[in-house]
Amino acid sequence: MNRAAGLLATAAGAALVATALPAAASPADGGHQDRPGHGHHGRDLGREVLGPRDGWGAAEGGTTGGAAADADNVFTVDTWAELQQAVRGDQPKIVYVEGDISAMTDADGDALSCSDFDDPAYSWEEYVETYDPAAGWEGEAAGPLEEARQRSYDAHRSHVMLRPGSNTTVVGVGEASISDGFVLLESVRNVIIRNLGIHDAYDCFPNWDGEAWDAQYDNLEVSRTEHVWLDHLSLSDGGNYDSGFPVVHGRRVEHHDGLLDVVRASDMVTISWNRLEGHDKTMLIGNTDSDRYDEWDKLRVTVHHNRFHNVTQRAPRVRYGQVHVYNNLYTHTAGAPYDYQYSLGAGVESHLYAQNNSFRLEGVAPGEVIQSWRGTVIHEEGSVFNGRRTDLLAAYNAANPDTALAEDTSWTPPLHGVVHPARAVPALVEAKAGAGNAR
Repeated sequence: MNRAAGLLATAAGAALVATALPAAASPADGGHQDRPGHGHHGRDLGREVLGPRDGWGAAEGGTTGGAAADADNVFTVDTWAELQQAVRGDQPKIVYVEGDISAMTDADGDALSCSDFDDPAYSWEEYVETYDPAAGWEGEAAGPLEEARQRSYDAHRSHVMLRPGSNTTVVGVGEASISDGFVLLESVRNVIIRNLGIHDAYDCFPNWDGEAWDAQYDNLEVSRTEHVWLDHLSLSDGGNYDSGFPVVHGRRVEHHDGLLDVVRASDMVTISWNRLEGHDKTMLIGNTDSDRYDEWDKLRVTVHHNRFHNVTQRAPRVRYGQVHVYNNLYTHTAGAPYDYQYSLGAGVESHLYAQNNSFRLEGVAPGEVIQSWRGTVIHEEGSVFNGRRTDLLAAYNAANPDTALAEDTSWTPPLHGVVHPARAVPALVEAKAGAGNAR
């Protein structure tokens, strides 16, 4: 359904005003409180654009999403089919999402199950039996049954994938969410997604690669895409944790991949005020050690004022790129669904600038926060670890002399909002991050 969202407001003619909570700029749009995207003080979140200094997403013309949409391209949706239709095309558009929408529903809104996507030649039980190493199978799954799994996967993927076009803003109304599907920004430009829960990107058809089970869906993936603002999102497994799935062929079955990944030479991305919770492979920036995507001058990403809670690793893990990670809150508690491994991963040719982050990690030593993945440098300053100012780079190097990282002096982040003291971060982030808090 298509509901006019009020007077046309273009980002090009707007005066941009940067704010700290969050750093956004809002074109004048009439200010009617009864319109679907309005938060406090009459702000229309759908018409807001990224502030002029709010991280890498503000570089080279900034990120405006669908702020310039005319009345015919403003939509309010409350079903999966409507949402998939509304985000298509490259014309400026604003899509307001209402309620809790499941991707595992048909056109009539009736619930679907994984078996509804089974190819006639596929069954999970037969797949497990056929590719059992204990029964003599060696290597990756192959042959007719693997091809049937792939057809099942393709059918499921096309149904549960949300693929916005360029010049799009997607905004949750209140505490709206989508579940059981995933969002893919592939080869597009100028996209804003705000104030929305995205939960349980569940791959029904993981494949056996000879050593492990491999799931493919990220809750949100940015691939070959430029100018993106991801703000006030809540991302999680929805309580459906891989750690609770059965062990088959000696390996835990996986149904989730990343939580929020920025890959394949994507560029100029700001990730702000989000909650990322209860997940293993959380945030990957740069998906391969190879430079085949021409990533030497790409993968410029800012990650600020996010809450990483009970996640295992990759918060973020970086390859290539210049990535500014500041004022984030990292918490991990005893009994979490996933064990802690590390937070900041320095990979091949990475330039990660970590600044004034706060860590509250139970049972974790300061030397475990950073991990080298063939990286050589990192900049880390102003961290508070379990209540104390801590030099986390020195702690890592003391614990890992064979893979010690040098201080990165190659760059200083050129675009950012207020960098708060690390001791102020917990109160700010706990109060303001996540869906429902864009105000």
